[in-house]
Amino acid sequence: MAKKKEELKVESMEEEVQELKRDLLGIFENLLPPKEVREEVIRNVYAIELSLLKIFKTLLDYQVESLEKKVEKKGKKKAQRIKIEE
Repeated sequence: MAKKKEELKVESMEEEVQELKRDLLGIFENLLPPKEVREEVIRNVYAIELSLLKIFKTLLDYQVESLEKKVEKKGKKKAQRIKIEE
C-alpha cells in the first residue's frame, strides 16, 4: 500500500472570507431570483462589510492613539540641574 502524504494547508483569514462571500452570494442567487433584488442585497452586504471594517479601523486608531499618549507621557522626563560647589 502506498501511503499518500497529506499536506495540511493553513487557510489565511482572507481566503476564508472570500470563500464565505462566494457561499453567501450563491445562496442569494438561489433565494432571490429577481436580478434587481439580488443586486440590491449584494450592495447592502458590501455596505455592511464596509461599515464593520470602518468600526474596526476606528477602534484600532483609538487604541493606537491612547498608547502613543501613554508612551509620550512616560518618555518625557525633565532634566534636573545639579549644583556643583565651587
